[in-house]
Amino acid sequence: MKEHILIIGAGAVGQVYAYHLAQAGYHIHFLLKEKYLEEAQQGFVLYNLRQDKQRQQAIIFNNFSCHTSWQSLTNIKLSQVWLCVSSTALAAMDLAPMKAAIGDALVVVLQPDPDDVSRVQQTFGKEQVAAGMINMISYHTPLATEQTAREGIAFWIPPVMPMPVDGEVEGVSALLAVLKKAKISALWQKQFAIANAHNTGFLMVFLAALELSDWQFKQLSANKALLKTMIAAQQEVFAALHAEYGSKASMVLRQIKPWMLPAILKLARHVAPLDMETYLQAHFMKVRSQTLLLLEAYVQRANKSGIAVPNLQGLVDKLER
Repeated sequence: MKEHILIIGAGAVGQVYAYHLAQAGYHIHFLLKEKYLEEAQQGFVLYNLRQDKQRQQAIIFNNFSCHTSWQSLTNIKLSQVWLCVSSTALAAMDLAPMKAAIGDALVVVLQPDPDDVSRVQQTFGKEQVAAGMINMISYHTPLATEQTAREGIAFWIPPVMPMPVDGEVEGVSALLAVLKKAKISALWQKQFAIANAHNTGFLMVFLAALELSDWQFKQLSANKALLKTMIAAQQEVFAALHAEYGSKASMVLRQIKPWMLPAILKLARHVAPLDMETYLQAHFMKVRSQTLLLLEAYVQRANKSGIAVPNLQGLVDKLER
């Protein structure tokens, strides 16, 4: 019999992982809001950028079930539940009805902050929770600079970026088995959420600076003062995370200097098969509330530890104006 996996969140991330799991033979269920039900029932359109860089070979994904309430799931024996929503959406979720509906199904947390994992563990217990880090780029296409056969979700899973996962032995083993069957590269990395918190912090501060540069790499590269502030703010985030978790940023992140950024940004244009500037603006403006939530959380961590963060606070203040 097919195992049943529930995806919470039918956005760009949820659709792509659900498609791979369905291809592996799992029975996929989506839990979504009533207003999205009719659209979802018509199926989703996907583009795999590793095979179709021109976005002309639409993949039609429609072998799944849709639900709009926990009650409709109570008689379904779920093996796993994947949380494919933003940190802000997760923070607003009442986890009690979920706990009552899913039984002992493994809960897979894909949000970027260690506090997200901790909150879910408080409700379900460590044994029932596994954490994973999203290892792909997925977005609504076409972007302003693209053309596609039909509107849909484009995704690119880099060939050398396995998904790190963590949790108790039984849960991680079950998750790794599912990922292997779905042909999604993964590895067990102890406390990856804490280890990668510095990477997330680096990215969030970079996004703040990029937004203040109208999402233009060239404009950010030319603004020496903002580059200096960005690097200083990232170091402040690293200090706050070190005080909170005892972990350190990688040597690479700690050694990045303002003068290096123009070359790094120029290289970023050619790494992925998409317009990075347009993608970053489209995607992160959509989840802007999550970026602000994480930046404010870094400030709170710093304040709790008595660490001054004038550069980080300055960026947050500018974004909130």
